[in-house]
Amino acid sequence: MQDVNPAGLALLGVTAEGVVGRAFSALIPTKSQAPVAALLARPVEGAGRQRVETQLLGPDGATLDVLLDVAAGAGDAPAWQVVATDVSAFKSAHRTLLDTTTTLDAQVQAQRVKIRALNEELEGIITSFLQQLNLPVARAVNFVSLLRKSVGDVDGVGGRALEQTERAIQAVFALSASLDRYMQGRRLRLRLRPVDLNVVLREVLKKERAAMADRKVDVVCEALPVVEGDSQALMLILEEYIANALKFTKLRETAQVHIVARETDTEYHIGVADNGAGFNMRQRDKLFRLFGRLHSTTTYEGSGIGLANVRRLCERVGGRCWAEGKVDVGATFWFAWPKRPTVLE
Repeated sequence: MQDVNPAGLALLGVTAEGVVGRAFSALIPTKSQAPVAALLARPVEGAGRQRVETQLLGPDGATLDVLLDVAAGAGDAPAWQVVATDVSAFKSAHRTLLDTTTTLDAQVQAQRVKIRALNEELEGIITSFLQQLNLPVARAVNFVSLLRKSVGDVDGVGGRALEQTERAIQAVFALSASLDRYMQGRRLRLRLRPVDLNVVLREVLKKERAAMADRKVDVVCEALPVVEGDSQALMLILEEYIANALKFTKLRETAQVHIVARETDTEYHIGVADNGAGFNMRQRDKLFRLFGRLHSTTTYEGSGIGLANVRRLCERVGGRCWAEGKVDVGATFWFAWPKRPTVLE
């Protein structure tokens, strides 16, 4: 070393007499000498400015993390000019950040395990509750049916009370069935494979034959795509949309249900349009919420759970759902299915 400026002397905690004339490698810990030695062994001329991260021996033998910028020095004799930048504070902060990140990752993972366990416990409680509820509800249905047969047609207060009791029991039964389907959707383990939506739709329409009996229903189906998805999830989504269309067109002389398909670069858009009751677009955000209802239960039965299940199933593969409607004109319920879905558990 031929010269060291005051900042360098202060950084190293030495005097000029203590370093001038010594080998530069004497300032570098043994374990860090190899990359610096390789750099300094290159020819000076034409080498250009080079940089290496290493350590230097500071005061009392402590090591300093530094960034060395090396360039050809001015003068007749070949020499290197070395600029050392102390990055110890930065490195220390970086190590602290890494340690903190590692700790946070462990905490997040622990929270995920805890949340998963709580979800499983909640699902078990709800499933058990539904199983326990079915028996008394079935008994109530049978009791009311026997009571109706024994008393016959009853007018006045007694008849209205019996009718209200029947409706209440039917509402509980429908709510239990809807909640059971919702739990099925939550427990469903999605398996992605090619699914022909035309085949799925045919199966859905078979299931809805009873709902279309004694009604005039015109169903028009466009050609649907083959998508990468889970057949059970897609079945649940289309079942809910078709059942929804049939429910809200029950007051129409002729119900019209139109299944449409659109395509973008990244998604397939599948819609089920109807000429039913429709809805006010200002309230559309309520539709896909759990227990979100826009119509009176006295006119249109339902629990407000089915569309929430659709939203959850779509979101599990990176999809989405929405609806468009106009009061007393009809509605179209859409879901967007990614062309390259990813299961998000």
